[in-house]
Amino acid sequence: MTIFAISGCLLTAGLVYVVLQVRHFGEKQVGSDKLLKAQTETAQVKKTLQGYTRYGECLDAGRQALVAQLTSPVAKVVREYVHVAQVPKESFKLAADVTVIIKYTVDFSFSMDVSAAGLEVIHAANGVGLKISRPVLINDPVVKMLSHQMVSAIPLEDGKPVLDDAHAKFVVQAKRYGLAICTEDSLRALCKMKALEGMRDSLAKQTGVQHVPGIFVDFK
Repeated sequence: MTIFAISGCLLTAGLVYVVLQVRHFGEKQVGSDKLLKAQTETAQVKKTLQGYTRYGECLDAGRQALVAQLTSPVAKVVREYVHVAQVPKESFKLAADVTVIIKYTVDFSFSMDVSAAGLEVIHAANGVGLKISRPVLINDPVVKMLSHQMVSAIPLEDGKPVLDDAHAKFVVQAKRYGLAICTEDSLRALCKMKALEGMRDSLAKQTGVQHVPGIFVDFK
């Protein structure tokens, strides 16, 4: 009986040990799973946070992409004008003075300096700053005559020289109009918007960028 009692105690102790070991293994496995999950989540958060600041490493690449987008011409403007010229009769040995009235449509093209001196990208604390050059007129304006009228007390026998002279003077004047348009707020606002949208698009396409910050544009 003593032997059986001792054997029973040993068997019981063995079973208790096995149960404790199994329970400890299960708890250890749960802990390992939780640790692995936490490490995975931490890595994912770190990757996401890096994506939010990644744009700062891509400013040079973003600038190069922006330069490709700001190809010339950056903007086109179409305006209509009515040109009135008073022509004294002495100018063309006419029988009477002539008033020339010509209606035009003029196409103006504008560009921006996208060199290193003309387009600057700044990594600011609150986002990205862009310093751009002011728009400039490129090429000669495309002048199209829509209609014309020559008013004189005495009908002209040949009005072509008078019309050609008035047209030539307007072509010169049209370039001055284009230079004046360069200073208009509407054109400058358009150039700002193109630069801003272009930079935002360029940064968003860079590898690893998850967030594009505020972009602020101003003229040099």
